[in-house]
Amino acid sequence: MRNLLSLNIILFLCLTACNPVNKSQLSSSGETSFKVPVWSSPFLKAYNKALFRTSLNIADKHLTGISIIKRTSDSSFHFTFANEIGMTYFDMELYRNKFKPDYIFDPLDKKSFLKVLQRDFSVLFFSFSEGKPTRKYIQKGSGEAVYMYLGLNLYVWMDIRQNTLTGLAGWSNYFDAIIVKFREYENGFPGEIQIENPRIGMTLTFNVLGH
Repeated sequence: MRNLLSLNIILFLCLTACNPVNKSQLSSSGETSFKVPVWSSPFLKAYNKALFRTSLNIADKHLTGISIIKRTSDSSFHFTFANEIGMTYFDMELYRNKFKPDYIFDPLDKKSFLKVLQRDFSVLFFSFSEGKPTRKYIQKGSGEAVYMYLGLNLYVWMDIRQNTLTGLAGWSNYFDAIIVKFREYENGFPGEIQIENPRIGMTLTFNVLGH
């Protein structure tokens, strides 16, 4: 019994440490029943392809340039990121649970880093509302509705007035905890997308140039 209790405590602490969300910034909605809005990633709607000014900051590496994200099928995207003089950083096909690299810039060609990046893109491209048990909170300050999907380790921020997705946060382990922010919507698509991985100190930012 003592060993089981210790195991449960360790498991709880691990899950708490993985969570990238500061729950002190959330308050209960006070609703005992509510309708969960239907939402999906902006990349799952009428998206085809777009050009972005892009920056990647991780550890001592600071990369900037232009990227293209193209939807290649209902279940895949192609991501190319290069600097202004044509030096390629990434060229890869991305799926929900895997990726196919065509080229990776050698200093970034690390299995652990690429696994985190693949998880980031999986959350960014393929997240959508699911019929799972959900809790509702309110973000202090902004008043945004926040839905926590139990069992999915996923938080979703919604601007109810505009019916737009403004944020995602999720994790499957300590290292791949991710926060995605969507800002400056125009014609149903965000003008800026920012991905943060607080555990590894990575920030990846996309600013739309055209689509």
